[in-house]
Amino acid sequence: MNQEQNQQGTTRRQFIKNVGLLSATVALGGLAGVDASAFAATSEDTVASIIGAALTAERLATTFYYTGLHSPIGSVVNAGNKPYLQGALGAEFYHVELLQGAGAKSPYTSFYFPADTFKDSKSYLNLLQALEVTFIKAYLAAIYQFGGPLKQPALAQLAGEILGVECEHRVMGHQIAGLNVPNDFYLEEAGGTSVAAIAKGLAPFVLPNQFAGGTTGPLSMPSKAQVQAAVGSNSGWDPNTTKTLTMFQNQNG
Repeated sequence: MNQEQNQQGTTRRQFIKNVGLLSATVALGGLAGVDASAFAATSEDTVASIIGAALTAERLATTFYYTGLHSPIGSVVNAGNKPYLQGALGAEFYHVELLQGAGAKSPYTSFYFPADTFKDSKSYLNLLQALEVTFIKAYLAAIYQFGGPLKQPALAQLAGEILGVECEHRVMGHQIAGLNVPNDFYLEEAGGTSVAAIAKGLAPFVLPNQFAGGTTGPLSMPSKAQVQAAVGSNSGWDPNTTKTLTMFQNQNG
């Protein structure tokens, strides 16, 4: 391991240690025996299963950012940082609308979180990091599947477009947490080539009582009007205009 790689790993470990009580490992996939069928109904990725998992993840993210903006998490929501979270909320909801327009289906609109998530800014930032890293890994796997076995280049490009924004959110979380070098990765972390396998780590967020130390929820995803009011002008998202994904073909679903 070279010096740069070692520094990168140390920065990430310090972040997990310093900004919260909830380990990313525990939060995302460290719960043995959790029913993963909520996110992965089959062992093989299809167009329908991938975009369905993505829709659930984006709804989860929308609920996370919206609730954070309306909760007492102290220094995170201050005059300097609030626009960052508003922009992230707008982006996640835009992804929801885009995926729904592409034909994505998911039964999940309410979510569970560790008990202290919205009470403590450190716990909130820790979970922000953990969620965004998992989303990035899933979209990287989606690009592999769409660009290779599923032969859907247009969807591979879309997954890349969304992935880039999730990377912005990861760095945003580091910036709010006060890391000296928030853009600490030279390459984003891959988690393999199976979206279903990565998405299993998100199962606790759609199931009750899965978090050690207690659970908050279920919390319902906000409506379009609620998101619009929360975001205000601090986003590139236009709530009246959503990109049409006309190239979507559900041939492999």
